[in-house]
Amino acid sequence: PGFVDYAKAFGTALAASIALTFVTRTFTRRFKLVAKPRADRWHKKPTALYGGVGIFAAFLATTLLRRGSAHVDGENLLLACSAGMFLVGFVDDIVHLKPYAKLVGQIFFCTAVTMYGLRLHWLPSRVLDQALTIFWLVGITNAINLLDNLDGLAGGIAAIAALFLVYFCHLSGFPAAALLAAIFAGSVAGFLVFNFNPASIFMGDCGSLFIGFFLGAVTLISSNAGGIRRTVVAVLAVPVLLVLIPIIDTTLVTITRRMAGRPVSQGGRDHTSHRLVALGLSERNAALT
Repeated sequence: PGFVDYAKAFGTALAASIALTFVTRTFTRRFKLVAKPRADRWHKKPTALYGGVGIFAAFLATTLLRRGSAHVDGENLLLACSAGMFLVGFVDDIVHLKPYAKLVGQIFFCTAVTMYGLRLHWLPSRVLDQALTIFWLVGITNAINLLDNLDGLAGGIAAIAALFLVYFCHLSGFPAAALLAAIFAGSVAGFLVFNFNPASIFMGDCGSLFIGFFLGAVTLISSNAGGIRRTVVAVLAVPVLLVLIPIIDTTLVTITRRMAGRPVSQGGRDHTSHRLVALGLSERNAALT
C-alpha cells in the first residue's frame, strides 16, 4: 500500500463514520440518551451520548471491507481485544461501572493482546516486557479517557497521532500497520464533524476506551516489525511522543487531585485544556492548541 491506498482507506472510514455517527446521534436524541450539564463537567446543554458506537462501527466495517489487501500479524487479536475494550466502555456508559471493575476489564484485554508476541520490545526479559506493555496499554487507555474533557480534544489528538503513525509505519517499511492507522484516523475524524465545538454528541467511554486502547496497541504491531525494531528512536521515542499530551495531562491531573485529596477517577475542571480556557482562550482555541 502507498499514499493513494492510505487516502482511500481514510476516506472510506471518514464517510462511514460520518454516516454512522449521524445515525447514532439521531437515535440517542430520540430516546433521550443524553448527558445533562453537571457542576463538574464542561458542557452547558444536554448532549447526545454513545458517539463511540459510530467510531467503532466505522472502523470495524472499513477494516473488514479491505480484508483482501495488506494484513498484519496479530491484527485479528487486536481487533478482538479492541472490540472487548469497546464493550467495557459501552457497559460503563449504561450502568456506570465501579472504577475497579472497569480496570479489571481493561487489564484483561490488555493482557490478552500481549499473549501472542504483541509487546513493546523495550526490555530483554519477556516477562518484564509483557508487564510493562500491559502497564503501557492500561495507562494510554485511561489517559485518552481522562483527556475526553473538552469538545473535540480526545478525538482530535487521537486522529493527529494516528496520522503521524501512518507516516512512521510507512517510513519504516510496514505499510499494513499504516493502513490500519489510516482507517482508525478516518473513523475518528468522521466523529469530529459532530464533536468539535460546539459538540452535538459525545463519544462516551465506549469511544474513549476503544480509541486509547487501539492507539496504544497499534504501536505494538509496528514494534514487531524488524524495520522499526532496529531503531532505538522508533522503539522508544515514537510511541511516547505520539501520546505525550495525554500522558502529561494525566500525570498533572493525578498529582493535583491526589494533593487535593480527591479520587483520580472523579471528574473535574482541572485538566490542561480547562487551564488554557482559564487563561483566556476560547474552548475551540484551547482544543486547537
